[in-house]
Amino acid sequence: MQSFEDIYRKESDAVYSYIRILVKDHQLAEDLTQETFVKAYRSLNRWRQESALRTWLISIARNTAIDYLRRKQPLQYVLLETGIQISGGHSPEDKTIASESLEEVERDIQRLKRTQRECLLLRRVYGFSIKETAKILGWKEGRVKVTLQRAVKQLSSYGLMREEGTDHETFK
Repeated sequence: MQSFEDIYRKESDAVYSYIRILVKDHQLAEDLTQETFVKAYRSLNRWRQESALRTWLISIARNTAIDYLRRKQPLQYVLLETGIQISGGHSPEDKTIASESLEEVERDIQRLKRTQRECLLLRRVYGFSIKETAKILGWKEGRVKVTLQRAVKQLSSYGLMREEGTDHETFK
């Protein structure tokens, strides 16, 4: 078993990135990442090694972020739960990193339902298996597959509308 310090070094960036997407605030994401690792440390003896360590940590991160939003930022929690996004608000740091096409893709992803967005993020960005994604989200594997399929179909339709010059904002 690796030391907890090694676990933190190896997994903290992935946990932070996941939380940052959920809360959209750098400082808050850092705070919730720390809280996630404190919770993980306290419950390390309860981790069943049947799931990957990263899967377990992302589950804790997800619950920590959602609990925080539910308590402290109910409006943002409702937006997260429903998949509704308020446009704008990218930091200068984000603007310098992201190209115009990446920003379009990000906007499209943000327009997905929360469940589709989370599922897509866990599978395509973090590379979790269907089984691991289902475990993190507390779903059956079939639901993960269907949700992913719908997310990809929805993203494709956004891209097609953009190619045709149609503003997908008019189809809300």
